[in-house]
Parts: sequence; structure tokens; C-alpha cells
Amino acid sequence: MQIERYTVEIAADVASLIEECFAEHRKAPPLTFLAPPEPWTRLEDLLATLTSDALYHEASHVAIEDGRPVSTALAIRGPNGPGWWRIATAPRFRRQGLAAACVAAGESELAAAGQHEVRTHATVDSRWEAADGFRRSLAYDLDDPDRRNITMVAPQWTPRPVELPDGYQLDTLRENHLDEWMAVRNEVFGGAHGPGWFRERFMSRPDYDPAGWKIARHEGRIVGISAAVCTSGERDPECLRGAQIEWVGVLHEHRGLHLGEELVVACMNYASERDFLPVLLITQPFRVPAIRLYEKLGFATTAAWHRWVKRLI
Repeated sequence: MQIERYTVEIAADVASLIEECFAEHRKAPPLTFLAPPEPWTRLEDLLATLTSDALYHEASHVAIEDGRPVSTALAIRGPNGPGWWRIATAPRFRRQGLAAACVAAGESELAAAGQHEVRTHATVDSRWEAADGFRRSLAYDLDDPDRRNITMVAPQWTPRPVELPDGYQLDTLRENHLDEWMAVRNEVFGGAHGPGWFRERFMSRPDYDPAGWKIARHEGRIVGISAAVCTSGERDPECLRGAQIEWVGVLHEHRGLHLGEELVVACMNYASERDFLPVLLITQPFRVPAIRLYEKLGFATTAAWHRWVKRLI
């Protein structure tokens, strides 16, 4: 067995190796309902990257047996420097240290080039326990773990009345509300987006339904927002049927009144009554009050989107 630097001449064989190794992961449900899984297992996409200038050839290595690659660690150029793109070993060659040897060879090249650290270029699904264990064994650490995305899922829901405090009213979003809705969104989540951002991101979707976008009003003003974006999978068969909770937020001066909870309840009612279950959402571990609320409503964390980093020098 030989560890060699990757060359474009073996691109087709390496693409086939990666496609074989990652095929099993395509069976897992997506971590978001609003977009299909990235098509990174399609052979033509793999070949496009493997033959492009995006690949960092100096750090990319393969293990060769009888002239064919059986394991590989491939690095790609990114805005923050090179990072790991794909690490794969053919099933019958696993647990022989081949991927670790390819990674070590790449790390040596990166260190020699003056790189102080190396990261995973793409997020790593925590449901791939072997991948997480592999990176830990090579002294990689989670990059900013409190701010990574986590996926929470509520498989079922029994509709219940929405109970807002006195003086607050539940409403649904209309287009003439967009300026005010965006002002609340920007204040709660940061940014300076305008209505065009919302029109492009959500209203352009064929499954857009304003009835799923809930708002809480106080003295006529929008003070809280939430949404249930439902998808049936008809537009893209790789998207599952279900609902995704989006943009739950309440202005600071109106917090502590359970408005966020009731807005989520309104969204859950909307999804359940239209048979769009399960309901999924994406949040971050540092949002502790939000996570406690979601757990109270029946959500459980099913996956995290990891990025790994290792100091080299």
C-alpha cells in the first residue's frame, strides 16, 4: 500500500471511490426541508471539483493498492485557507489507518506551507458517528460548538388554542406588512435587509403561503414573528414532506410574556391541521431559552452540523 499525492489523472477513480463511500449517507433524511441535499455524491459534480483549480493538490493524498485508489483525503481552497473536502475509504479497506495516513500527509504539506490550522471545508453531519470519531482520534476539535447549527424535530403535534396576553393579537403576514416585519426581523436577528430579501427568499417559492407566517401585534404594531414553511416534496422528490419553523423572534421589550411560545404554537397548529408533519427547525446551542421552549413543545435534537479544526503549528 502506498500513500501518494493526488493527481488529476486518477480523478475518475477517486470520484468513483467517493461516490461509493458516501452513497449510504444519501439515505438519511435531510437536515432541512427547504432544500434538497447537496448533490455532492453525483459523479459529474465530484469530477468537476477533482479536475478544477479549487482542489488543493499539495495537501490531497490517496492510498493506492494495485494501481487503484482505496482511500483518500482531499483538500480544497476556501476563503479562510485550505480545508478538508472529502475523506473516504473503500468499505473493505476501513480500519487500517489509511485515511489517517492520507490526512497526516496532507497536514504535513500544509504545515510546511506555513498553514497554522486546517478545517473541514463542509459541515459534517453528527449522525455520521464514525466521521466524528475519526476526527477526534486525529486531535480535531469542534469549531465554535455553541454556534453550530442543530436540527430539532417534533414528530407529532396535537393542536391547541393560542393564548396571547391581554392587549396582544395574533395575525397572519400580508405583503403590506413587509416593511414592519423586516424591521422586527432585523432588530431581533441582526442585519439590515429590506422587503426584497423576503420576496426573493420566501415569496418566490412555489409553496409560499402567507397563512403560515404568524405575527403578534400590540397596539397595532408587530412585536413578534414566526413562520411554518411547509413543503410537500412535489417540486423536488428529494425534499421530504413536512414543515420547517422559521424566524421566531420577539422584540426585547415584549419578552417574558410567552409570546414566542404562542407564536410557535400557532405555527404548529397550522402545520398539523394541513398534515405537514413532522415539524423541523434549525437553531444553535447558545440559544438556551429557545431550545428549552422547543423541547417543551415536543422537539428533540436529532443532528448537529459540525465543523472541525486542528492547529498545525
